[in-house]
Amino acid sequence: MHETLKGIYALIIKVQEPIHFMFKRENVCLKPGIYVYIGSARGPGGVKARVDRHRKPLKKIRWHIDNVTSSPHARVLGVVFASSPGPECVLTPILEDLGFTHPIKGFGSSDCKLGCYSHFLRCNSEITKCYDDVREAFKQSFLNDIRTVHFES
Repeated sequence: MHETLKGIYALIIKVQEPIHFMFKRENVCLKPGIYVYIGSARGPGGVKARVDRHRKPLKKIRWHIDNVTSSPHARVLGVVFASSPGPECVLTPILEDLGFTHPIKGFGSSDCKLGCYSHFLRCNSEITKCYDDVREAFKQSFLNDIRTVHFES
């Protein structure tokens, strides 16, 4: 993965067993399946540093997605990313059009300026099509130099 690239990314996450956590003072149960979390990384370490943090199982809960990625029942399978000065929100409506659904309103999008329902979506197809659809969302967002890294299957 490019060491300092700054831009937007989509984590591909497999939830193997139900994950229970509190979100906005409500109990949430995330069902097994494939999920996509979209985010941006513009800090010193870029996308690589952010993704490396997401992949660590032990970490302080800082972002909503940490409730998922810190669970022993979830694995970050891979990431699709591209350089972009814009917000990750460009991916949301395209992923929705491709059949992705939002399991938790407001999840991952508390700082969203464009009114996205969430930045965390469920992929309702098999893993290969999920990756293909995420890459397609990047293409339809007119992002260049789209890269994919698989960590495990």
